[in-house]
Amino acid sequence: MNNLQFEIIKEAAPGKKFKQLFEKNWPAYRAWYLDEGEMARPTYLECVSALKRYMPELLPVYEQMLVLLDADDLQSRFLSLYRPPPFYSGCSQLIAKREENALIRNYDFPAMLCEGTIMHSQWLGKSVIAMSDCAWGALDGINDSGLAVSIAYGGRFVQGDGFGITIVLRYVLETCSTVQEAIQAFKRIPVHLDYNIALLDKTGEHATLFIAPDRELCVSCATTSTNHQDAAGQETLFLDDSMTRLNTLNQLALSYQQSIQEMTWQFLQPPLYRPQQKYQSGTLYTAVYLPQQGKVNYVWPTQSLTLSFEPL
Repeated sequence: MNNLQFEIIKEAAPGKKFKQLFEKNWPAYRAWYLDEGEMARPTYLECVSALKRYMPELLPVYEQMLVLLDADDLQSRFLSLYRPPPFYSGCSQLIAKREENALIRNYDFPAMLCEGTIMHSQWLGKSVIAMSDCAWGALDGINDSGLAVSIAYGGRFVQGDGFGITIVLRYVLETCSTVQEAIQAFKRIPVHLDYNIALLDKTGEHATLFIAPDRELCVSCATTSTNHQDAAGQETLFLDDSMTRLNTLNQLALSYQQSIQEMTWQFLQPPLYRPQQKYQSGTLYTAVYLPQQGKVNYVWPTQSLTLSFEPL
């Protein structure tokens, strides 16, 4: 597992386990949040106002967390994930349309900066399984309505006024049931960096969204995405192998003879798999979301883990 040990937290509402997770990771998150100085971060009033305006359904959960954690001003601002410092990840994403549809993704990031927590919760009625980030954000996940979503960094070093993408993913998983509902949410919620979003629901509808703080959201029917948004790969890239990985994904998407299991195996091979020993942002896990079955398989080179929506 690249020396990163993943843990599973099953807790219907934020409670003892969530508090322990936050307290364990707060020193690292505090250092990151203050990296550009405290004055660079928005005030508590700005944070709460943004949550109320764009994601009001999350506000009761947010307030519950603040009470549970006895959060101070800085922690409260951090948990809003409004206008956070930039953070850049790799990732390769494929929406596979086969005998069963699947969203397969590699998450590439420095191991020392990854939370390594899979959270199974039920905060707003929907049961959600998600790879946690920033305590209550999500890097990717699925809900019991059969909506799966994941993110890849879009590649340009452009910042804007908006939320960290992981809290927006959490919002979508908590409040949306279909790809179309998710698209509408992404259209109205501002995000502070470039991201490529892969969406797949239980009916088989899919979309890849290209989000940027300085452009209108682009909704496409693409089934593959890596770490750039320009079709020719000519814009500044965060990772110079983005086009190489995309070409590999496109070949996989056209290999109709391969099963989901065979395609997943390709995600454990170069160039899609990026060893931590070789890359600063190496592959930490492969996730295979299966909306029709309502489950996710987390896969590593030597082991795997399957989770489904059993009662909490």
